[in-house]
Amino acid sequence: MTDADETAELAALDIFLPSPPPDHAAQEAFLDEAAALALDGHPITVYLQDEDAWAFEECEPVRALLDSAGDAVLPVTLLGLDIVVSSVYPTTAQMERFAREGGAPRPRPSAAAAACGPGGAPAGGAAPLPREAGGFAAQLLGAAPAAPRPEGGPDIGGRRNLMGGDIGDGLPEPGTGRATG
Repeated sequence: MTDADETAELAALDIFLPSPPPDHAAQEAFLDEAAALALDGHPITVYLQDEDAWAFEECEPVRALLDSAGDAVLPVTLLGLDIVVSSVYPTTAQMERFAREGGAPRPRPSAAAAACGPGGAPAGGAAPLPREAGGFAAQLLGAAPAAPRPEGGPDIGGRRNLMGGDIGDGLPEPGTGRATG
């Protein structure tokens, strides 16, 4: 594989920096690292808050993050529209990894599926089991309950059953909803 092939596979990084920086030395060191990577063919674009205000306004993920958390989240590193680093300068190794791995196609699970583990699968890698709608969702779908609902309930001892009609005089008599006393 040639250098041109490697460069074509690299994903672009957009990095949004604070102006003025809270730590000039740290920002200068970062800019030197980013410039060295850019000279090696990594597609990196750096935006400074005071010089490139338009970019901070037009980039939805950055604007939303700044609106909710303030300027303390800067610097922000984007890979496409995904925020991959915030509040710290990305390291050279991170920038190389994001650019290299970000260019590879990857599945996009829904937000709900992502909560189930990597790739939207439940933890442990097993395929998700099909689920039937239950409760209110089943009613909306007009589905019959998957299993009959049990009658009665657990023995709750001397505690009050506020869901079953207890008004403070004891437990309701079975089938009447009236409290015993």
